[in-house]
Amino acid sequence: MAGAELSKLFRFAAAVAPLLVLAACASSDKEPEKLIASVSPGLTQTEVMRHLGPPDHVYDYAGRDCFQYALGDKNVPLAVYFDDQGRVVSSTREACKGRMR
Repeated sequence: MAGAELSKLFRFAAAVAPLLVLAACASSDKEPEKLIASVSPGLTQTEVMRHLGPPDHVYDYAGRDCFQYALGDKNVPLAVYFDDQGRVVSSTREACKGRMR
């Protein structure tokens, strides 16, 4: 009886494993979108880093900061531009303009 139960368990695991892989792939593709949506005008640099982590690069654009991120498995680009008070003025799904610091 134990052998039959083990066989059923193995078949169940073999059937569920591909579904788990597909679910993981789907969620990792959507994760960058959730992160991008969490950035809104008025957030401080600290709040952005709380949502997204430290930036991959920091750029100087017209005397102000731009945080550059590469999000998710596909390295979706995100540029977050700040005003002179360190608050988000805009974000875009492209690389920061300006000069890397």
